[in-house]
Amino acid sequence: MRCAGSGGRGTNGDNGGKMQQQEKPYLTGRAFLFSIHKGEDLLQAIQYFCHHHQVRCGLINAIGAVEKAVFSVYDQKAKKYNKLTIEKELEILSLSGNISLFDDKPMVHAHAMFSDNEGKAFGGHLVAGSRVFSAEVFIQELTGDIKVRKLEKATQLPLWANPVCLK
Repeated sequence: MRCAGSGGRGTNGDNGGKMQQQEKPYLTGRAFLFSIHKGEDLLQAIQYFCHHHQVRCGLINAIGAVEKAVFSVYDQKAKKYNKLTIEKELEILSLSGNISLFDDKPMVHAHAMFSDNEGKAFGGHLVAGSRVFSAEVFIQELTGDIKVRKLEKATQLPLWANPVCLK
């Protein structure tokens, strides 16, 4: 079996069936803690911060609350995102993601879980449009070879190049 669409070394069975390993581990670089002003767009504020501080690779975590949540869920069969908007006050239970390069620009890829005042949870892929009530963000920069995203044919998603393939 070949790994579809990867084309990288060690992903098409030419490495004796061994899993491809990252050549060098990432090291931690700068660490950032910041809050986002009420009314700002959650994703755009994080993207702006990364651009302003030239963070090209890293990890993101955040907590807080939003006045409106906008996220999407990927339909694997149709190969498209379905956007959902919830126009009410919600807690950010968890926001987790990463920063890597796509088209030579830093791309924030984050998933968020929200909860309403009855404890009902909603979540998915964070997209532009979530309006912040309060947000506290942690970014851990990673140094080393920058992760690069490429459009992967099989999924039509911008994924990290050279994925692990076991067969």
